[in-house]
Amino acid sequence: MKSDAKSVNGAQRVAAFLLSLDKGAAASVLKNLDPKIVSEVAAAMTELDPKLQVKNAVDALYGELSRALHTPAHPRAAKDSELAGLLEAAIGKDRSKNVLNEIHERRRHERPFADVEKQPTGLVARALQEESPAIAALVLAHLDPKVSAEILSTFDPDRALDTVKRISQIAPPGFEALNAVADALEKRIAVPGPRPTSTDPALRLKTIAQMLTMSEKTIERAVLEGLEQDDKEMVGVIREFMFTWIDLAALDKRGMQKVLSSVETRSLAMALKACDAETENNILSNLSTRVRAMVAEERDLAGAVPMAEVLHARNEILKTVRDLLASGELTTSKGGEELVK
Repeated sequence: MKSDAKSVNGAQRVAAFLLSLDKGAAASVLKNLDPKIVSEVAAAMTELDPKLQVKNAVDALYGELSRALHTPAHPRAAKDSELAGLLEAAIGKDRSKNVLNEIHERRRHERPFADVEKQPTGLVARALQEESPAIAALVLAHLDPKVSAEILSTFDPDRALDTVKRISQIAPPGFEALNAVADALEKRIAVPGPRPTSTDPALRLKTIAQMLTMSEKTIERAVLEGLEQDDKEMVGVIREFMFTWIDLAALDKRGMQKVLSSVETRSLAMALKACDAETENNILSNLSTRVRAMVAEERDLAGAVPMAEVLHARNEILKTVRDLLASGELTTSKGGEELVK
């Protein structure tokens, strides 16, 4: 078919093909089409594109259809049951079992907890709650980062922090140990028990944020990057929880001055309305006398304002902080770190 005919939409091409058949054959094909497109094809049959009415157009359609019917389908990964049948027919039952066992062992070496990942996250979390922190850390270190984060969010903060610390210090055990842990965990998951209680999504994300705030920078970055590939919006919420307004009270002088250098006086004055004393003192102490006076004047002139406007101003400042943190221009001390001058 000429290139201009190929540019015609699919419904028109199907219509031209059907119109080339006798009524009985056309009706048989039409009956087996997806009901969602029947009306579109029928409409196209009443207004056939002139490009499909040229001498060789239908012949080209038949040629394309023939090639499509005789071209092998794109290969896809075989299911275990399909592979078992194929191997058994090719090399016999006993040898096929040996091959399948070898495949299974190789998979277990590469991803010992692959079967665990297929289970509902709540069930895996419940099973890990009954394991020691060391085992929980070992398992979570080998799961998909998103799955690990969801499971960590169900732990209480102390256990979650302990687990994250253990993950950062873990030494990979041998394959036999990993397989033994995986087998034991799969059996524990399979044991009937009470359904896991649902957790408030915001609370889960806040727990993840708290854990990452306390973990090493490399762990924090790896988890956030892994999660961001699947859900950027969720990672945005986690980042918001990782640095809040009251955290400005602990920001050092250099960091605070870097943040304040890009904040407008009016926004700062609005954000300081109803501010806690520690945060306010840390902000004002890092302003020059002149700017501090300007902020005080702006604040007085504004008078009483809705809390929504105050929160909006604070969020603008926090957005600046998070952008600086993400770019590496600003760093904050991790919980438990010793600060030195």
